[in-house]
Amino acid sequence: MNRTWMHKMIWSYLPIFCLLFSFLFFVFFQTLVQQNNRNTKESSEVFVNQLLQSVDISLRSLDNMLIRDFVSNKLLSDFFQERGKDNVYLNYQIVNQMQLMKQAMPMIDSYYLVRYKDGIVFNGNTKSMDQFADIDFIRSQQRAKATYISTWSAFRTYGEFESQKPKDVISLVHNVSFSSSKDGMIVVNISLASLRMMMREMYEPGQSFVQLYDNEGQPLFKQDGGAGKRKVLASQTSRYTGWTAESGITNGRTGELISSLSSVWLVLGLLSFVAGGASIVYVTRKNYKPIADLVFRIQDQFGTGKPTLGRLAVDEFTFIETAINNFAEQTELFRKEARETAARKQKSLFRELLLTAGEQTEWLEPSLLPPHDRLRVFVLEIDHPEQMFNQYKLRDQSLFKFVVSSASHELFTAQPDVQVWLEWTSPLQMTGILFMNGAAEDTAAETAAHITDWVSRHLAFSVTIGLGETEEAGAGAAGESHKQAQKALSYKATLGHNRVIGGPDTAMQQTEKATNKHLQAIHLLIRQLRLHEEAWQESCDHFFAGMRACRLTKSEIAELCRYFAAHMDVQLSEASKEYYEYWVNETAPSLRQIIEEFDTLEELQRLCAGTLARFAAQMERLHGSRQHHQLLQEIRSYIGLHYANPELSLEFLGDKFGLNAKYISQLFKEEFGENFLDYLTQLRIMAAKKQLLEHPDSIQEVGERVGYVSAATFRRVFRKVEGLSPVDYRKRNAM
Repeated sequence: MNRTWMHKMIWSYLPIFCLLFSFLFFVFFQTLVQQNNRNTKESSEVFVNQLLQSVDISLRSLDNMLIRDFVSNKLLSDFFQERGKDNVYLNYQIVNQMQLMKQAMPMIDSYYLVRYKDGIVFNGNTKSMDQFADIDFIRSQQRAKATYISTWSAFRTYGEFESQKPKDVISLVHNVSFSSSKDGMIVVNISLASLRMMMREMYEPGQSFVQLYDNEGQPLFKQDGGAGKRKVLASQTSRYTGWTAESGITNGRTGELISSLSSVWLVLGLLSFVAGGASIVYVTRKNYKPIADLVFRIQDQFGTGKPTLGRLAVDEFTFIETAINNFAEQTELFRKEARETAARKQKSLFRELLLTAGEQTEWLEPSLLPPHDRLRVFVLEIDHPEQMFNQYKLRDQSLFKFVVSSASHELFTAQPDVQVWLEWTSPLQMTGILFMNGAAEDTAAETAAHITDWVSRHLAFSVTIGLGETEEAGAGAAGESHKQAQKALSYKATLGHNRVIGGPDTAMQQTEKATNKHLQAIHLLIRQLRLHEEAWQESCDHFFAGMRACRLTKSEIAELCRYFAAHMDVQLSEASKEYYEYWVNETAPSLRQIIEEFDTLEELQRLCAGTLARFAAQMERLHGSRQHHQLLQEIRSYIGLHYANPELSLEFLGDKFGLNAKYISQLFKEEFGENFLDYLTQLRIMAAKKQLLEHPDSIQEVGERVGYVSAATFRRVFRKVEGLSPVDYRKRNAM
C-alpha cells in the first residue's frame, strides 16, 4: 500500500517540530542565564554581609579592648589629672599597656594620648600639642560635638615622626572626661594596609572585587584602569562604622554581553514560535480538505435523513456547539475552583507572611507578592464589640466587615506605588500589609487616622488601629512589623479607643523602679482598706494614674490588678472571719470578673472603684456592730499621734486605756488584720523614710525622732522592712 499521505503529514509537521524545539531551547537558555544572575547577586549580598561583619567584629573588638583594658584602668585618670612631662614611671606604665594591646591586636599601627589642660601629647614620647604632627586632626576632634563613646575617623594619612613616610590609617577616637568638660582623648591608629590584607584573604581578585568606602566616600582600595569592567552586584552599609561595602564580578562586560546575547536568542525564539504557528495554520488548512471529504463520505453513509448545509455544516456544528457548551460549563467550574484555590492560597500566603523569619516554614516566592522594597503592617480592631458590634446578626456583621475592608483598601491604594493585602485574621481584627515600591511616600499613619475617623462618622461603632514600623523587604519583615502592630494595639487599654497607635505612642518603657512604685501603691491601698481609712479612694486613683502614666499594656494592667486581688485575699485572711467571708464570697469574684473582661483603663478604674466602695461600706457596717470598735479606733488614733514615743507598747496602751495588754493585742489583730508591733513599725518606718529624704540629719537622729533610741535597732528594723539600710535608701532616692 502506498503511504504517500503519511509521508506527506510527516514532512509537513517536521519543520514545525524543529521550530518549536528551537524555541523551547532558547527559553531554557534564557531562564538558565537569569537564574545564574540571581544566584550571583544573592551570593554577592551574602559575601558583603559577611565581609562587613568581619570588619565590624575586628574594629569593635579593638574598641571593647580599649575600654576594658585601658579606659577603665586607673592609669588613664592618673595621666589626665597629671601636669607636666616628668612622671616617667606613669609614662612607662602607659607604654607597656599600649604595647600589650598592640600585641593582642596586630592591626594597631600607632597611638597617642592628648591632655587638653596643659596641651601635652604622649605617644611614647611627650610633646607639646602645637608641635605635634597630627595637630590638625586633634583640632578637628576638639571642635567636634562632645561624645563619650568611641568614634571612627575617615581614611586618612598619619606620620608618627616627621622623618617617617605617612601611612594610610583609620583612627579610633575616645574622648575622656573626669569633669564637666572634655579632659582629653585617646587616638588609636589602625593600619589600612592590614585591613586591606585581611579583606583580600576573603575573596579571589581574579573573579570578583570588593570596595570599602568610609563615611566621606573615600575608597579603601585604589581604583585601577579596569574599574570600568566591574559590575557592582551588592552594596551594604555598616550600622557600627557607617562604611559602605560593594562587591560584584570583575568581568562585568562579559556578563553584559551574555545577557545581550540571551535577549537576542529570546527574540529569535519568539520569531521561531510565530513562524511555527503560521506553518501550523497553513498546513492544517491545506490538509483539512481530505478530512472534510472523509466526513462527507461518512455522513453520506450514516447520516441519511439528517438535514445538511452544503453536505457538511449542520451535524458538525451541532457537535461543535455541544462540545463548546460542555467545555464552557467545565471551564466555569474550573474557574470557580481556581478562584477558591487562589483565595485559599493567598490566605495561606498572607498568614505565612505574618510570621517572623525564624517562624516561617515555607520559602516565599517573591513573584507571588506585589512589587515592593518596603512594607508595613497594621492591625484594625473593633472597639467595644459587646456593646454594639456583637448585637448585630452575623450577616450584618459580615456586611460591616466588608465595608470597613473596602474603605481601607480604597484609602490606602489612593497613593501611587502602594498596594495593600487585607485579611480578617480574627472575628474582631483585620490585618493589612502595605507594599510600598520606589518613591512611594509612607503615609500610613495619616491614612489610618482617616479610616478611624470615617468609621466613627459613618458606622455605628469605632475602630482602633495598631501600626507597625516600616521594614525593608526581606524574610520575616512583615512578621516583625506585625508583632510591632500587635504590641501597639495592646496599649489600647491605656491610650484609648478610636485612634491610631504607633511606635512613638508606646515609646515609654516600664522600669524596675516604676514597677516598685506600682507595688507600693497596691500595698498602701490594701493597708488603707484593711484599716478602714477614708483616704483609700485617693490611693486607688493614684494607683490607676501611675499605670496610665507608664502606658502599660492591657496584660500588664491585668497582672497588677490580679496581684492586688491575691494580696488582698492574703491580708484579709488574717483579719476577722466575717470580713474575710464577705471578701471571698462577694467582692473578690466580682473584682476578678472585671479584671478579665475590661477593655480600657478608664472602664477598669470605674468598675473597680465601685466594687471597692461597696466593700468598704460593708466593712464599715461590720466595724460599727463590733463591741470594741470605737475603743480600737481611739487606740489606733493614739498610736498614730504618739508612734515616736520610745515607751509605746502593748503594756503602755493597757495602762492608758485600762485593758489587758494581751486582750488589746487580740482585739487589734481581729479588727485590723495586723498585729500591733507590725502596725507600729510601719508607721515609724514611713515617717523615717520621709525624714531621710527631707532632712540632712544623721541616721541616729532620724531614728530617735521616730521612736528608736538605739541606732543599731533602727538600722536593723529599717533593713528588714525596706530591704536596704537607711543610708542606701537616702542615696538611691536622692539620685
